[in-house]
Amino acid sequence: MSNMQTTIENGTLDFDKLWVPTAKNKIIRASTARNRLRVGGTGSSKSSDAMMDGIKNYLLSWSGCYGLILRRTMDDLRMSNIPDFKAYIPNDLFKFNESTAIATFYNGSKLFFSHMTNFSMKDLESYQSASFPWIFIDECGAFPGEVWTFLQSRNRVNPQCKPNDYGEYPIPCMMGATNPIGAHWGWYLEQFVEKHEKHKPDFAPDGSKRDRNGRWWAPVGEDWRLVYDPFEWDFVHSTIMDNPHMLAKDPDIVSRLSALPPGQREKLLDGYMDSAIGQYFDCFDPQYDVVNLREDTDQIIWQDWQPRWLGWDWGRAHWNTVFWFTYAQVKSKLTREYHQKVVCYREYVDRGKDHVEMAEIVDRFTRLGLPGTDKGKNYRGAWFSHEKFAKTMEAEDQQSKLSKELRARGLPGLTPATRNRVGRATLMYNLIKRRELVILDTCPELIRAIPQCVRDEDNLEDVLKVDTKADDIYDGASYGLFGMLGEGKTPQEEIDKRKIAEAPYEQSKFFTQYKLTQQREAAQKKATERRPAHWG
Repeated sequence: MSNMQTTIENGTLDFDKLWVPTAKNKIIRASTARNRLRVGGTGSSKSSDAMMDGIKNYLLSWSGCYGLILRRTMDDLRMSNIPDFKAYIPNDLFKFNESTAIATFYNGSKLFFSHMTNFSMKDLESYQSASFPWIFIDECGAFPGEVWTFLQSRNRVNPQCKPNDYGEYPIPCMMGATNPIGAHWGWYLEQFVEKHEKHKPDFAPDGSKRDRNGRWWAPVGEDWRLVYDPFEWDFVHSTIMDNPHMLAKDPDIVSRLSALPPGQREKLLDGYMDSAIGQYFDCFDPQYDVVNLREDTDQIIWQDWQPRWLGWDWGRAHWNTVFWFTYAQVKSKLTREYHQKVVCYREYVDRGKDHVEMAEIVDRFTRLGLPGTDKGKNYRGAWFSHEKFAKTMEAEDQQSKLSKELRARGLPGLTPATRNRVGRATLMYNLIKRRELVILDTCPELIRAIPQCVRDEDNLEDVLKVDTKADDIYDGASYGLFGMLGEGKTPQEEIDKRKIAEAPYEQSKFFTQYKLTQQREAAQKKATERRPAHWG
């Protein structure tokens, strides 16, 4: 709540006459965590209170202290944060530079209003030499987690900051505020709310372990380094009902929010945190689409003669996501009858592996067979990131190296996945909606990623392309589903198998197989001869 009554009496600023935090906001203000999040429905004063918290307890408490408020665009700042700042803070306390969007306070402290639209390395590097004891990312659900973690390195006491009367300097703190929406909300949900109780943080290396207090430790030689401390990530959840000041100012706001479509109402009025607004796969329901064989071993009847196949999204810097699929008889949780469905029964999600390591991993996981049995050898192939089939200046592209390693292990080579984004998004949606796809609970990464996929507002039939782990997981799974079930290209190995099977008798099958082998080897030789010398 803002109050423009006299705030300076006898030379002393009475900040409590400027702003009175709600009961919920008082909870997060009392936190000592270095990372603090205000999340929930609209109108709960999340953003305004975070701003006033930082101004009072940082910029006005220490002379020369620097603060940063970050939004996606400059228009966001001009329509929201800057007007709020000017409305709540008396003009005699600061001077505002309109061209630089910097507010300079009477004590030398400065508040920088900045924006970041593209999240590129160039954007991040522009903050490389900066120092801010207090950083506030507003509507942070729209920012990748990498932005938050990078700015943690800038969250430090700036050289201009002077100690207080006790010789103390401010303890750096980062704050965020958001409705539980945005393409990157899932990262904040894991960091602040779920606190990685079930899943290792993405930034924690292999071999990391969680102690009894929820801290994650990474091995460094013979020692251990703390990589995630849940006590340094705190949050408070609030809704419009927690803000008596807004309810008094606008009594009709609840009825207006109640009239929103269900998905928006749940987010903006109730502040539900468990799913994304604009969620593409809004028909996904873990109660029906996820199978736990430990609870009911008869829920799936495996058919080892059915084809098995992979969906695979490759990345060295990004995530390597691989998913194993097959057909099986699945018992309905409602009727208890069995129906033929597609089953995702295994996953592998990691990054930093080269083509040899990945070939070994895929070979090992594939030869494990179906869950609970070593059967299921009818492996058809893998639909792989189509962009990795593009010719490069390297002697061999990644798919060629991977295909060679896979064939050396007795597995088929890779097949380029479709370029039809809408096609694979629609197919996956229809499979889920018709309850024709189930996922074993031993594939937690895919189960977590599906609700994080949001609709592209510029193309409502497509999933929004964002640079996140969930997006790489979606790509890998949808490549495999569309490759086998959609209009994707049939693997050459599968085409050859069909031709051999259709030959009328054994001798004919032998000659058919021989002819196909000769044709394939001749085509490969011809393609190699056409390559420029620098391709190898």
